[in-house]
Amino acid sequence: MPRKYLRRISRQYRRNHATAWYLRPFAAVLRHPMYFALNRRSVTGALAIGLFISLLPVPGHTPLAVLVALLVGVNLGVAVLAAWINTPFTLLPVFYAEYRLGALLLGQPPQPWPQAVTFEWLQAQLTLLWRPLFLGALVLATVTTALVYLIANAGWRWSAARRLRRRRERTTP
Repeated sequence: MPRKYLRRISRQYRRNHATAWYLRPFAAVLRHPMYFALNRRSVTGALAIGLFISLLPVPGHTPLAVLVALLVGVNLGVAVLAAWINTPFTLLPVFYAEYRLGALLLGQPPQPWPQAVTFEWLQAQLTLLWRPLFLGALVLATVTTALVYLIANAGWRWSAARRLRRRRERTTP
């Protein structure tokens, strides 16, 4: 049901906005079928890209997700939504976990964190923290993205097989 609805409104959106003056520079992107496709490859790839980017400690998750999704050719909307999985509320705990993982992998003792993380403290400590933070972020993002991609891919295949099985049961007496 949601898939049919999304497909219908996606076609309507493209039909209604194909000639709008403000979308003319993006006409090639909007006409490309894969950027708005609702198939397994496009959706699971976009989910993986968005999740990977959301776990990296870099600014501009949304533009980065759009750029990578355009380069790879996956669903733009899913990539942007998945880039916001790591919200501003969960950002510090995730980055702290990534830092601890990176410090563990590098064999460094983790630096003590204050009760309240301030911008001034972060600027002063960034020279000590950036290596373990980025290493932990890359490892955690890679492992998490691979697991989510495999689970989403398996779930999509299971759902398609179940739909096919039900369709065959309806048609055979």
